[in-house]
Amino acid sequence: MIKFKHLALVSVLCVAANGCVYQPNQTTQAIDDRPQVSIAWKHRSITPETAYLYIDGQNFGAVSQFLYPNNSVGVLIGEHLVEVRANGSVIYSQQQYFGEKQSYTVEIR
Repeated sequence: MIKFKHLALVSVLCVAANGCVYQPNQTTQAIDDRPQVSIAWKHRSITPETAYLYIDGQNFGAVSQFLYPNNSVGVLIGEHLVEVRANGSVIYSQQQYFGEKQSYTVEIR
């Protein structure tokens, strides 16, 4: 009988301890407010799949990945050199300041 009372008491205490513990549920979301750069491609003889986007000398990949209006690349706030290269040549080059929460579209003709 004493074992049963101890078992019952332990069970009640376990249920009470678990039932009284507050378990917060918090969702954290990161907001990307970096300036966004996209490419409006209007070049007639070169395709965006064969041209590459460079920002400050770093290759970001084929221009086709960053076409306006659906795709863009985030950059840090500040001044950057944006270039588009194709077939070993620079077909676009501009140094520009990019501000917070801004979207920029570079037009390539």
